[in-house]
Amino acid sequence: MALDNTEVVVPGTGYVYIGIADNGSGTPTAKPSGTFDPLAPGTGWESIGHTSLENGIEFGRDGDDPETLGSWQNPKLRTTNPDVTYTLGLNALQASAETYRLYFGANEGAMDAETGTFKIPAKPTAQSRALLIVIVDGTQMLPLYFPNVSLLGSDAIAMDPAALLEFPIKGTILSGSDGSLGDIDAFVAHA
Repeated sequence: MALDNTEVVVPGTGYVYIGIADNGSGTPTAKPSGTFDPLAPGTGWESIGHTSLENGIEFGRDGDDPETLGSWQNPKLRTTNPDVTYTLGLNALQASAETYRLYFGANEGAMDAETGTFKIPAKPTAQSRALLIVIVDGTQMLPLYFPNVSLLGSDAIAMDPAALLEFPIKGTILSGSDGSLGDIDAFVAHA
């Protein structure tokens, strides 16, 4: 691979959006295409608001390592393709109904619009959403699209008076209707 300075990304700022998951239970939110405004990616995408600067978005990989299989004649004949699960972690900062739903695993009815009270369910249910993460580096952006992500609170909420309140949320990336886990678009100029 040749050295290409234009393909090096500094994730200076970014935006996280959720939409309707491609999991067979509704019309999924369409992936934005081409050049778009990172602050307005298109119809159906809702920003989750501020996310942590201190604890950025992290991608993880859980699963087995490939195993080497061999024969008597060739001890390193083949390797296995292990089962792998990809995850992501983010820390939402806004104390909003959507953040509560994602963290506590609650349905739409958990927020009482009249009183502003959010009912925390006794048994959390992971929330299925499409997820769009737009990494912005100067005048360019790198969109990451995942059609079906299972989201739920992952760690304790620390109430540190010297820091912003963070709601840690873990996402398990699931396949969409086309069988893929998602798309990473080209590093392109944004509108």
